[in-house]
Amino acid sequence: MKKNHFIARRKIGGYLMLGVAILTLGSCAQDGFDNGERFATVSGVKLESPNADSIVVTPDASGAKQTISWPVVFGAGGYIVSVYDVTTPEKPVAVDSIENKLVDGTAITFSRKEDTYYKFSIKSAANAKANNTESDKNSEISYNTYTPTYMTIPDGTDLTQYFAGKALPADSTSIDLCFNLVEGGSYTMSGVITPGLNKITLRCTNKNNRPTVKFTGNAGFVMDAGLTLKNINFDCGTSTASFVSMNATPLITNIIGGNYFLQDKLNIQSCNIDNVGNYFVYDNKQKVYVENVVVNNCIVHLIPAAVLDAVFYLNKGGNILSLTVTNSTFYETGSFDYKYFYQTSGRAKNINYLSNTTTYANSTFYNVCNNGQWGNYNGMAGQSNSYWNMADCIFAYCSPSGVARRFLAGKANQKTATFKNNTYMQKGTDGVIFDAPTGYDNTGTDIKENPDFKNPDGADFTISNATQVNAKTGDPRWLPSAE
Repeated sequence: MKKNHFIARRKIGGYLMLGVAILTLGSCAQDGFDNGERFATVSGVKLESPNADSIVVTPDASGAKQTISWPVVFGAGGYIVSVYDVTTPEKPVAVDSIENKLVDGTAITFSRKEDTYYKFSIKSAANAKANNTESDKNSEISYNTYTPTYMTIPDGTDLTQYFAGKALPADSTSIDLCFNLVEGGSYTMSGVITPGLNKITLRCTNKNNRPTVKFTGNAGFVMDAGLTLKNINFDCGTSTASFVSMNATPLITNIIGGNYFLQDKLNIQSCNIDNVGNYFVYDNKQKVYVENVVVNNCIVHLIPAAVLDAVFYLNKGGNILSLTVTNSTFYETGSFDYKYFYQTSGRAKNINYLSNTTTYANSTFYNVCNNGQWGNYNGMAGQSNSYWNMADCIFAYCSPSGVARRFLAGKANQKTATFKNNTYMQKGTDGVIFDAPTGYDNTGTDIKENPDFKNPDGADFTISNATQVNAKTGDPRWLPSAE
């Protein structure tokens, strides 16, 4: 990569002003000239493409969109642009179908994803009216949407010792300290990591060559501030600690009505987490409210060492205000089980918060809570400000008393619940049977067909059932086209 052009600092003032002008002018006059002026300015020439060093990338406030702008090339009949996601270099993907697109103006806006590598290509288009021919060469920039690195941790490091010996800012909750792990590296954790009131990210910037972190003691993560884990393989080994837990003596300073309110996110993205023998997320017997917990594009292997209360357990008066599990697989093996997938007892109004939301989408759950129940929410069940979303999921051998029923904690016909295209499969005397979710999932979209996993005992949950393949249900990694 030649250069990260993600808001070029040395020209930021001028180009941000240019960007504002670009976005407020009409499409055909974005270069400040009407067609007659532009065409008359330069004629009879071979055009140059916009200078790569003058191309500026600006994300919008939400982070969901980005605008690329470039300077005017006088006499151009527009610009031919392409935008590619090159996170997997050998398989570039045109973003929003922007490939060899003619743009009449000096900016283009398109979707933006976090932790993604992009390539932008542009050349000046011919202008027959002015007898100008298109540029021979494209100008290109490459950039990424990763948060800037704070420090890189050398391969082979014991991460527990590293953070115990690292002097971090006294309180970095307003910024994200991003620690990079070396792609393909091997790391260990000999105990818990407790960053205090520091918001940290532990990540690799190569999704296709993730490092491995092996727990060699009772290891895990303790949260008092935001925590993000991205693109890492974890082997929890024989650790008896929870994978993520709140601090037994919270440092959180935001206290409302005697409750600790962690107004930040636990964000676990693109991780494989093997051999979780305890809680996945645990309140450590504290009344902690966590604003946002996201698990996306992960595989989580649960092997509870005893009968445990829940995979996600915040039941001492706290709550996860927004829990989202998407594009992920949770599966359980071993002799013991969890009583619930998610158990909580707090409610949003206890900390003057507007609502609770629980979402499971495009995910596969296998043998999880195989003798237990899916949810237990003493503070949320039946509340008008609690929202439940379950779509395109496959539940196999989970919560034998009914997944949809227990998802709503037994409260029928909830107006704040939405369902779509879920499979609720159980073990029957002569094979498999399916939940009758009426009263809870009333959509009639539930799929009563065996997904026919390829090799569930070998943790291969590739599906072959045509109905589910066509509906694209379950974790997308197990769709046949993803093989």
